[in-house]
Amino acid sequence: MAAMLKLEETGEVFTLLDFNLIGRSQDATIRLLDTGVSRQHATIRRDGKQFWLTDLGSANGTFVNEVAISAARALRHKDLVQFGTTVFLFDHEESDATRELTLGTSTQVIQTVAMPVKTVKATLLVGDLRDFTAISAQLTAEEVAAMLREWYADCEAILKPRGAVIDKFIGDGVFAYWPSSDAEVRAKAVEAAKLMSGPPVTPSPTRRWLQQNLGITVTCHVGLNVGSVALGAMGRGVSTAVGEAVNVTFRIETLTRKLSKQVLASAGFVQGCKGLEGSFQPMGVHQLKGQPDPVEVYSVVLPEG
Repeated sequence: MAAMLKLEETGEVFTLLDFNLIGRSQDATIRLLDTGVSRQHATIRRDGKQFWLTDLGSANGTFVNEVAISAARALRHKDLVQFGTTVFLFDHEESDATRELTLGTSTQVIQTVAMPVKTVKATLLVGDLRDFTAISAQLTAEEVAAMLREWYADCEAILKPRGAVIDKFIGDGVFAYWPSSDAEVRAKAVEAAKLMSGPPVTPSPTRRWLQQNLGITVTCHVGLNVGSVALGAMGRGVSTAVGEAVNVTFRIETLTRKLSKQVLASAGFVQGCKGLEGSFQPMGVHQLKGQPDPVEVYSVVLPEG
């Protein structure tokens, strides 16, 4: 069954594609003529059987069941999704973990069993598109959607062959991890970070157009870290990695702007890297927002040019 958004007020139906841009712009996938909706308000992206909703830094926020979302959110059947004053019902019965199978006159209910949560020491990577807000302000909604689609595909092409698990895409960001912290895995994370932070070897059509017509090169900042995380099902149909180490990784990525470096790694990450001498430069100890203790960080030396 196709997934769709149904307008609560009128019952109008919008069938969801694999990638959907919601906003006031005339070329948004789902255009909303609502003054409380931004031009490029949010995205809904399909990943397997799940549909993930992400706010794109909209002025008035995006809400699910009357609660504002601050990160990517997996939608569930019958969720109420609100952009501005416009409210939709998310309709996708296949996404519901509880199934009712009618057999003759009786109904059998089948419930999925959540996978147990386990704690492992993992290698963590957070990437975020550089100057996304400034770039998107110069583009149409259709061009923003094309740029994000291509960047998501690039992330998958870089991370998955190197053994990373892509936990989620968060608008213009990505969070991935390796369920190990050995030296070989850290080397793969460094390699992935270098590729993500530089221009693609073969630019995609949208980014080639951006470079040729607007002089814009789409790259990203990356934060690397290691630490203990809980892996497992954190909600119906949603599996993710959580823990303080994840929060620290996001803060390290944010620090790249302050230090004008594209890739930063925690001292804990660097200390376990063997055979990568000369790949890191010390950047001092910094207090990260929301963290009680300061963190020592290193920049990753990138290829010149």
